[in-house]
Amino acid sequence: MISLLARRGAVTVCILLSACAAGPMGRNGPPAVKTGYGDFLAARYAAVNNDPAAAAEFYIRALKAAPDNQVMAGQGFLASLLAGNPRAGALAAKLPDNALAIMLRGNEAALSGDFTQAGDIFASLPADDIGGLLRPLLLAWSQLGQGNVQAALNRLGPYFNNGPFGAVYVLNAALIADANGDKQDAAQLYQAVSQDQPNLRLAQILASWDTRQDDPAQAKAVLQALIAAHPDLTLALPALRHTLDKPVIATPTQGMAEAYLTLAGSLGPQQRLLRQAFLRLALQLRPDLSAARLLLARTQAQSDDPRISPEPAQIKEALATLAAVRPDDPYHVLAVLQEVDLLAQNNQPHQAVARLQPLLATWPDNTGLLADAGDVLRGSGDYAAALPYYTKAIAALGANPPDQAWSLFFDRGICLDQSGDWKAAEPDLQRALRMAPNQPYVLNYIGYSWALRDQNLSQAADMLKQAVALDPNDGAVIDSLGYVELKRGETDKALNLLTQAVHLSPDNAEVNSHLGDAFWKAGYKLQAVYQWRRALSLGPDPKLKAVLEAQLAQHAPAE
Repeated sequence: MISLLARRGAVTVCILLSACAAGPMGRNGPPAVKTGYGDFLAARYAAVNNDPAAAAEFYIRALKAAPDNQVMAGQGFLASLLAGNPRAGALAAKLPDNALAIMLRGNEAALSGDFTQAGDIFASLPADDIGGLLRPLLLAWSQLGQGNVQAALNRLGPYFNNGPFGAVYVLNAALIADANGDKQDAAQLYQAVSQDQPNLRLAQILASWDTRQDDPAQAKAVLQALIAAHPDLTLALPALRHTLDKPVIATPTQGMAEAYLTLAGSLGPQQRLLRQAFLRLALQLRPDLSAARLLLARTQAQSDDPRISPEPAQIKEALATLAAVRPDDPYHVLAVLQEVDLLAQNNQPHQAVARLQPLLATWPDNTGLLADAGDVLRGSGDYAAALPYYTKAIAALGANPPDQAWSLFFDRGICLDQSGDWKAAEPDLQRALRMAPNQPYVLNYIGYSWALRDQNLSQAADMLKQAVALDPNDGAVIDSLGYVELKRGETDKALNLLTQAVHLSPDNAEVNSHLGDAFWKAGYKLQAVYQWRRALSLGPDPKLKAVLEAQLAQHAPAE
């Protein structure tokens, strides 16, 4: 993805086909359908629940009963486009004024080799907002397809200073000149491309140009700048270097696909459906555009928002998108890492770690990959299986690991503790604290662990006060401090802190349980029983569940 455009704000509703294209029915109800109503409702339900593949199938079935219904055709087209359903083309033909349908029809003409027709179709795109940004790019690549490179460059020239998107026009002009073999113009245009925010796609394009101009030193410098900004991309370099002797964009249709990818990358998560539509248009033109596949999978699984847990159907869709990335592709390593994350989110930790094994066979001492495997297993509660990965990662760092490696010691300490070996865990946790003395998670874990064991309570309180000062809005940290104060007999302080913790983390079973304990110790029996019952309703782990049930059985026998 070429991240050259700052994320835009509002997007015109018309490009999404209708305001209710994938949301609940408006106040006027569904479009008039005499038959096929059940299919229509099923389609709307699937769309609302982020399952465009099912929605597309139901819309297509519903349209058989109402083939002239334009609203439903628009909704069916959008669902089909989002799902990558090839029948989107037939539906696009019914929507002459729809921007996305125009783009798809222009793509089809370009794929057939008729770039004159493609240009005529793209010329009907609106000249404002998103359509206005894409229109010059698609028309320029169509002109290159017609053999008129100068007209293509002339079309883009006036847009070079067009705000944040101007850099995209400059880059596309460079790609057009490069694809046409015009080295002089290409060199000048590539020189004008901003490299302030290096990313894998831009680095691939620029390093390819430098390599093909017999300038390996500059190509190396481009890749070094990329790795300096994004160290995790080191694993992608071997495969990337094998591609540098060929142009990244060699044909007009590939250039059009790049334009869609660039625009999709400029859109924020609030424009998820529109981003997904542009990525599907890119992949229609170039199915091997792996950068588009990675971004599409992230969009399908809503990975831009850590507060959202993707549904199984979304994970399945994203995994299918990534499965097409070939092992020799520079983006394959990144695709595998995305797959690992998706499998872990889908409660398939051992399948996720198995997916990492081929990478670990190639890079057995890569601390990032080893930590990834450990994190997946630790996150699933399999602490014993996670331990060897953290141990190997720590060993790979040598005798003097950098302070940035504190998390490896912290995570291994957690695994040792949760496996019942506090004696072995505490040195790792203390080492993590020495490496990261202002890390609230480490301070919190050690302080709370001491409180659980009635050890070092004054020191634990000091640690947790420091953690709260560092992260005053973390309910778990405030809960730990409240729990320590409860252990120290400071019941009033504990009540104030634990009430604040419940306010910040209302759905945390352990936090609610601790507030119940404080209420009980303060003599507020009814409030304590209520809080324990609430904690029990929040899905506590088996150990806490047993404690809560015992407390309720003793203090609140069934009436």
